Amino acid sequence: MQQNGRLDKVDSFKWLAAFLVVANHTSPLESLNGVADFLLTRVLARVAVPFFFMVTGYFVLYAAVQAEYGMKRIWESLKKTGILYLLITLLYLPVQLYKLIKEPMEPAAWAGGILKAVLFDGTYYHLWYLPAMMLGLLICYGLLKLGRKTAFTCAGILYIIGLFGDSYYGIAEKIPFLKGMYEGMFHIFSYTRNGLFMAPVFLLAGYEMAMGSRKEERKEKAAARALRNFLICLLFMCAEGLVLHITNMQRHDSMYLILPVCMLYLFQYLLFSSGRRETERGSFYINGPMLLYFLHPLVILLVRGFVKVTKLSFLLTVSPVYYLAVAVGSLCAVYLYLWGKQYVVRLLRRRRGK
Repeated sequence: MQQNGRLDKVDSFKWLAAFLVVANHTSPLESLNGVADFLLTRVLARVAVPFFFMVTGYFVLYAAVQAEYGMKRIWESLKKTGILYLLITLLYLPVQLYKLIKEPMEPAAWAGGILKAVLFDGTYYHLWYLPAMMLGLLICYGLLKLGRKTAFTCAGILYIIGLFGDSYYGIAEKIPFLKGMYEGMFHIFSYTRNGLFMAPVFLLAGYEMAMGSRKEERKEKAAARALRNFLICLLFMCAEGLVLHITNMQRHDSMYLILPVCMLYLFQYLLFSSGRRETERGSFYINGPMLLYFLHPLVILLVRGFVKVTKLSFLLTVSPVYYLAVAVGSLCAVYLYLWGKQYVVRLLRRRRGK
């Protein structure tokens, strides 16, 4: 399987992953059933970000490792992501400044908070993905220089360390040494779901999928088997999440023990069932999921502001309506952004033509 062209199932799943992220931030079933909402937003939706990490591993990390000047490829990717991170940070900067005015901080704490946010937590709550991806790429590229087995072993150890600072924190906090270690970590970053502990294992998994996809064996039976195994793993992950939730074990809920296995089968299914598209679909289809991911918190603010002005509280209290309002509003925001971008490009071309 060659890396050129587009994988249609992978491209399509990006949309589902983006909408799952929106669900994670709006809790669509909360007013209907708390357990169902937990399973949707705190278990099923947790496949979204690992999926995006695996896509990066499949395309970016694999291409860099195979290239003659691999580190140059990595730096190019980091530069591109860094610029994107800066631009989106500027978009949400007024919100952060407003928070800072409402809740003033000491200069030292403010400076430390900025470093913590920029390097690990993200400059807005959903932006942690970008520094995580950048740090994860650097770690994975370095680890692969030591060999694939060493890389996966180290990534697995890092994931387990992260696991006990996340969904299994209830165990770590009962052991004084581990509790002190994690409390020290949480002065540097707020969560272990970051580029150091969470991202490497999924980036390497995507890389491994790209390595395996060199072989042309597969198709319907392999896809069906991968889908079956994914659904089985998903059921186990639901059970794992519920047990951890009921026993009050979780400090956060981004990392599960079975999540990496679950993601391997999901990505296998998407690869094995994908057809190749040598021609590009429209910009909305290709770039829409990424824009939806980055713009939806802005739409959440707009919806909440609209409710505050109009007093239409059902938009917030009826959770499916709230989710739909944010999802539809985010799609409109994506369309308006792409339309505006195309308009500006056409305008500049006309001026150059004159």
